[in-house]
Amino acid sequence: AAPKALKGPDALVKQIRDVMEPISRMDGDSLPVSAFEGNVNGEWEQGASAYEKRGTAVMVPEWDAEKCIQCNQCAFVCSHATIRPFCLTADEAANAPESTKLADTKPKASEYKFVMAVSPLDCMGCGECVTVCPTKAIQMVPQESQADQQAVFDYCVANISKKPSKFADDTVIGSQFNQPLLEFSGSCAGCAETSYARLITQLFGEKMFISNATGCSSIWGGTASISPYTTNKESGFGPAWINSLFEDNAEHGLGMQIGYETVRANLITKVANGRSNRPTKDIRR
Repeated sequence: AAPKALKGPDALVKQIRDVMEPISRMDGDSLPVSAFEGNVNGEWEQGASAYEKRGTAVMVPEWDAEKCIQCNQCAFVCSHATIRPFCLTADEAANAPESTKLADTKPKASEYKFVMAVSPLDCMGCGECVTVCPTKAIQMVPQESQADQQAVFDYCVANISKKPSKFADDTVIGSQFNQPLLEFSGSCAGCAETSYARLITQLFGEKMFISNATGCSSIWGGTASISPYTTNKESGFGPAWINSLFEDNAEHGLGMQIGYETVRANLITKVANGRSNRPTKDIRR
């Protein structure tokens, strides 16, 4: 069968096809220098990790819609953003894959249906979601038994936007309806570091500048061509990430902030000068 056509921004698709896939096959040594023409300054397209779908977990979560109290704690602790809550309208629910499990919203029913979607091919099988669930609404089952849930997850990610909610963004429940801008990284199963980092992107990700300290976060956060950081699908904004190898990320981050403030100050000055130097109405005519 012919390989499935990749969908996404042209630059990202090219990066995945020409660079990421050969590297993932352990065939990176075959890449010519010309394959990296667009990356000479170290920049890579964001969101590439969503295309890996490695399927490394033997056991993955299965969600029980009847037992679930919709506390979102499973999504809150997930290291890899592979279990996520969504609220669907009647039309969205009607168009969802046949294997979609739907529940009335709790504690009070609304016009939306609730789904806790799981990505079996991205899950690392750590079981943290099972450990934290207060009602045992999640159990670990063989990955192959959940193959039909991948289409549900992909549908929700691609088509379901955040709905108005009575839960604030700075609560466990409310925060997990925000799109994670760190997803499917190569960190270890159950890694708490990526859980915290993913949560921060859900709270502030569209405005984040990250000066990364060299360590594990350099590896799972900055693997060449496979960035787990991504952009908001509606606004197009996401974290700007850079790593300094000299163990000076505090000074490096200070420099980023000074540069950011300088650019803003210069822009304000230019706008002010432009306003003061505007031609008169007669001249404009």
